[in-house]
Amino acid sequence: MRRLIVLGALLVAVICLGAAWYGFVEQFSTVDAFYQAITTLSTVGFQEVHPLDQGGRIFTMFYILGGVGLLFYTATTAVETIVLEQFADRFGLLQRARRVRKMERHFIICGFGRVGREVAEELNERHEAYVIVDRNEATLARSNGRDVGVVHGDATEEATLRAAGIERARGIIAAADSDVENTYIVLTARALNPDLFIVARAGTDSADARMRSAGADRVVSPYRIGGRRMALSAVQPMLVEVFDTLTGQRGGDDGNVLCEIVVEDDAATLTGQTLAEAFPPDSGLQVLGIARAGGALEVGPRGGATLQLGDRLMLFGDREAIARLSPATVSRR
Repeated sequence: MRRLIVLGALLVAVICLGAAWYGFVEQFSTVDAFYQAITTLSTVGFQEVHPLDQGGRIFTMFYILGGVGLLFYTATTAVETIVLEQFADRFGLLQRARRVRKMERHFIICGFGRVGREVAEELNERHEAYVIVDRNEATLARSNGRDVGVVHGDATEEATLRAAGIERARGIIAAADSDVENTYIVLTARALNPDLFIVARAGTDSADARMRSAGADRVVSPYRIGGRRMALSAVQPMLVEVFDTLTGQRGGDDGNVLCEIVVEDDAATLTGQTLAEAFPPDSGLQVLGIARAGGALEVGPRGGATLQLGDRLMLFGDREAIARLSPATVSRR
């Protein structure tokens, strides 16, 4: 595109140069001078506006040799830039659409607006595979990532969600701009996959209640979260800094991540152990909280707390130490 802009500027300069010659040397009027310059470069075959003397004809010959080549090169570059960029975008979308068929345990992001892009960025940082569903192909073309699939269509329709692999998905995020659309996404997704973990965006309290009734596991209000965060930033700024550090949103990458894991049925090595036994001080991991299978939440649990099947643990610590956790022992949600 930068090359096309430069060539366009050169072409305009060449036209102005020709018009200046015909105007000052050949004494053409301003309109006649530009008309002569443009018709000469375009090789349309019209005769001269006014008869040219020998010097004018010599200039015109060199003007044609240099200017026509520049004109056709600029036109070729314009076609190449526009057509090839569109082809590349389209080919990239087709490639990522095919990738969806092979994806399992992925997330589905419905709506790739401002909220959807932030969700995708967070999933990219956590190396999670996901599929983006949106009606706008141009919006889908702006997505990028190694483990990203795209589906062009309406996320409220069953066929679209099936194309996104909802039966194999780990979770779905309804991030459309409309509360009505997000409610329909939740209803459709829950009907297609009763075990799916569903997170929905809501703009109002009434929409929050409707989405929970429709089957959403979590409902998030960007406005409510934004307002609370602004208030905390003013009243308790250190609390916000600590949260940003835990979630990896502040400063560089020091190798520590915040991660949720679930104690599964085959977690014989963890079941019945205390936190101190399962995660000793030299493990590089800290347990910030435990969500019991019954629903109780323990924040800052003591080392003597016993692990049970179905417990969800919030861990903070070294990325490599978390990666070494055996999938047969725990599974990340």
